[in-house]
Amino acid sequence: MNNYETVCIVRPDVSDDVVKGIIQKATATLESGKGTIARVDEWGRRRLAYPIQKKNEGFYFVLTFTSNAEVSKEINRQLRLNEDVLRYQTVRLEELQKAAEPAKEAEVKAEGGQA
Repeated sequence: MNNYETVCIVRPDVSDDVVKGIIQKATATLESGKGTIARVDEWGRRRLAYPIQKKNEGFYFVLTFTSNAEVSKEINRQLRLNEDVLRYQTVRLEELQKAAEPAKEAEVKAEGGQA
């Protein structure tokens, strides 16, 4: 089982019920695949850095969960097929932690050499 985080941007012109439905479908997929949900953060409507499909705003939510790779791929497939989803990205959290560790070690060595 791996830890994942999925950030998703939904079209701003859909109702809150549609956004709740997308989140509910993802969580139902997780539960059916024996995954666990750590946290669901709804960031709400925010301005995009650049237009996506001629939209300047989007509804953001972040889903943090633990599951196997197949369940994570299924959630990505569902988001890809949903026309209301503008963008999404899933990241395995251990990979981020491992990538940050060498950078921290380099900073510590650099500070130790200067002191």
